[in-house]
Amino acid sequence: MSVDELRAGLARVAASVVPDDDPYGRLMRHARRRRRHRWSGAVALLAGLLATVIFAPALGVGAGGLGDLFRDPEPGSGYPVTDDWVWRLIDSPTRGSLAADGRLVEELTRVFDRDRDEAGMDSALPTVKVLFADDSFGARRVVVAYHSDTSAALVATTGAAGSTPRDLVRAGGISNVRISPFTVIDGVVEGKRDTPRWLLGLAPAGCAVSSAGSATVTPDGTLRRAWRPTPTPGYLLLDGQPIRGWWRVECDGRIRDQGPMGFGTGEISGRDSAPAPDPSAGAGEPLTVGGEIRQAEETAMSSYALLVETTGLAGDPGPVRRWSGRVPGGDGTGAALVGPASGTGPAVLQVGASYDALVALAAPDDARPDDTETRAASRTDWALVSTVVGSSPDLIAVRVPTRVGGHAALTDQLLVVPEEEGAARVEVVGSGTVRSSAPVTNGAAVVTLPLGEPADVRALDAAGQVLASIPVREPDRGERLFGEGLVSDW
Repeated sequence: MSVDELRAGLARVAASVVPDDDPYGRLMRHARRRRRHRWSGAVALLAGLLATVIFAPALGVGAGGLGDLFRDPEPGSGYPVTDDWVWRLIDSPTRGSLAADGRLVEELTRVFDRDRDEAGMDSALPTVKVLFADDSFGARRVVVAYHSDTSAALVATTGAAGSTPRDLVRAGGISNVRISPFTVIDGVVEGKRDTPRWLLGLAPAGCAVSSAGSATVTPDGTLRRAWRPTPTPGYLLLDGQPIRGWWRVECDGRIRDQGPMGFGTGEISGRDSAPAPDPSAGAGEPLTVGGEIRQAEETAMSSYALLVETTGLAGDPGPVRRWSGRVPGGDGTGAALVGPASGTGPAVLQVGASYDALVALAAPDDARPDDTETRAASRTDWALVSTVVGSSPDLIAVRVPTRVGGHAALTDQLLVVPEEEGAARVEVVGSGTVRSSAPVTNGAAVVTLPLGEPADVRALDAAGQVLASIPVREPDRGERLFGEGLVSDW
C-alpha cells in the first residue's frame, strides 16, 4: 500500500468515527450531489456545446464522446486504464496558476478525498491526484483524478475565484469521467449565466501544446496555419466567446493529437441560429417538397457558420447557395451545398433538413464508432454533413456522406456542381483515362472516385468540350475536416 493510499484510508477511518454535525443533511446532500453531478452538470454542458459544436478529438469529456456523462458504471468506480499515456498524464505534476501553492494542492487533495461522496466518487478509486488548479479569468478551476492501480476517473469543478476546497468539491462540474491522454474539459462558472465558456486542454508532462487561431485559404484550396506554442507548459486554458481554431499536441517528437478546439465527436446543432418559426405554419406538419429543400438550405448555412467559426475559418467570404435539390441517385432527401461566392474556401454539403447534423470525417472503415451504445436510434432523423475546400468558382466537388450506425461517413461518391449553364456531363479522369462519368441532372452530377485517389474532375458541354476542371487531392485514410487531418495517435 502506498503512502497516499494509507493516508486516504486513515482519513476515511477518522471521518467514520467523528460525528457529522447533521447526518441526515449529509445524506441528502450526497443524494442531491450525485444526481446533480450526473445530470445538471451534463445538461448545462450539453446546452452550451450544442449551441456550437460538440467537442474535441480527445475528450476528457470524454475521449469517446459525451456518452461517458450518461453511462455511469458502478457509481464513481471509474474506468479501466490500459494506456500508458493516461498514466503518464495522471503521474504528471499539478499544472495551472495555483500549482506552486503546495498547501492549497494538499488541502484540495485531502478535501476531495474526504468528501468523495460530494464529488460522486467511490472508494474503489482510493488515490486522489490534483491534475490542475487555476485562478484565471475570474474563476477557480480544479481537475482531480481518482485512481486505483488499474482504473481511474476524472472530476472537474469550477467556482468563483478564490473558492475554498470545500466550496469547490460542492461546486458544479463533471464527475466519474474517463481520462484521455489529452484531456479536454469545457465549462462555465456555476451561477453566472453571463460567464463566457472556458476550455482546457491538458497533456502529459513533457508534451508540447500549440495552437493556431485561424487558417489561410490558398488559391489552390489548401489551408495553412501558423502554429504558436502555448505559454503554459503542457496545457492551454482558453476563455471567452468564441473559442476557435486548432490545437495540436507533440510528444517525443511526434504529433499525437491535432484538431479543432471544441469539436470531435462529429455532431453539430444550429438550433440557436435557426430563424424564427413562421406563425402561419402548422406545428408538426410535414415539410412540402419545396419546403424541405428550402429548410435544407437554411440548415446548411447554419452548419457552415458553425463549422467555419469553430475551425478558425470565419474570416473567409460569407456563404452562398452553390446548389440545392436532391442528390442524384440518392434516397430523395433534400440537400444543399453552400460555400463562398468566390469559389475559393470552405464549403459544406448538408443532406437533410434537420438543424442537428452528423459530420462525416472519414470513410466507414476509419470512422469513429458510436460509443454511447444508446444514441444511434435517436439520431436517425439528423442531417448528414460533409466538408471540402473549393478552389474554383466554376466547379466544386464534395464527398457524399452516408449513415453508418450512429455516425456519418464519407463515401466514394462525389457530388459535382458545375456553374456553367451549358454543362451536360461530368467525368473523372485519372492516369489519363476516364474513371467515371455521369449526366448533369438539375444542376449536379454524382460520380465515383475512391477516397484518397488523385484525379481531375471536369465538366463538359453537350459537344464534349471541357468547360471547367479541378484537381481532387485528399488524404486516402483518416479523419479530416475541410481537408485538414485530425490526428489521434496515442
